[in-house]
Amino acid sequence: MAVDLETASSSKARTYTGYTLAALFLLFMLLDAVMKFTHAAPVIAANTQLEIPPWMTPALGVIVLVCLALYAIPATAVLGAVLFTGYLGGAIAVHARVGNPFFSHTLFPLYVALFLWGAIWFRDQTLRDLFPIVKSPQASAPSKGMLYTGYTVTVLAALFVLFSAVMKFIYTLPAGAPPPGFPMEHMHTLAYLEFVLVALYLFPRTAFFGTVFLTGYLGGATAINLRSGEPIGASLIPVIVGVALWAGYWLRSAEVRSLLPARRR
Repeated sequence: MAVDLETASSSKARTYTGYTLAALFLLFMLLDAVMKFTHAAPVIAANTQLEIPPWMTPALGVIVLVCLALYAIPATAVLGAVLFTGYLGGAIAVHARVGNPFFSHTLFPLYVALFLWGAIWFRDQTLRDLFPIVKSPQASAPSKGMLYTGYTVTVLAALFVLFSAVMKFIYTLPAGAPPPGFPMEHMHTLAYLEFVLVALYLFPRTAFFGTVFLTGYLGGATAINLRSGEPIGASLIPVIVGVALWAGYWLRSAEVRSLLPARRR
């Protein structure tokens, strides 16, 4: 009986902590979204410093509101968290591109992401089993067809990211060509980061960790492409790769299927 009471108390503490983190995150992002529809001087100054086109600001506000709605609904909270991860990854990339202070500005979206995922982690046992260390699935195993399809999609998506990393080592800017969307001196760093994230993604015990971080990284790539004026089709290639990464993982992991696209109890 004492063990049961202790377990129940621990469960309540986790639940309250999760809801507290979620409330703080939702309030912060709601304020962020509302500010994007205003012409307040701090908003204009920040967008100018980050070199974000004026037309993009309301669009970002709409994206935040959509993600907030998904995150606030229990059945789609994880989907909202995944989409928010890409959005926050874009914020990190934009800050890094203009050389803002590392810990106070560039990594600030990462601090926000701790509230984002922490809120679900405290409330959801399945996510605690997956993140940060993947444990053996307790749900039903996938069929052979689903498993083979998952591994195929996983390999193709991982190869695309690896190809991107290799290209960053061999690419040279042609004479007279406009500068790329991200400073050339950081290209090798990005390539090493891609190698590390793919390794985390492919290793079963860190697969969820790698998938989440790749989502943020690809969100950053999308943000840089859009900010640089790339065509919509080319800008959304990282989004397609991100969907493939999650699809491959979803097909081969019973626990991920229980989280996405909707959590079921």
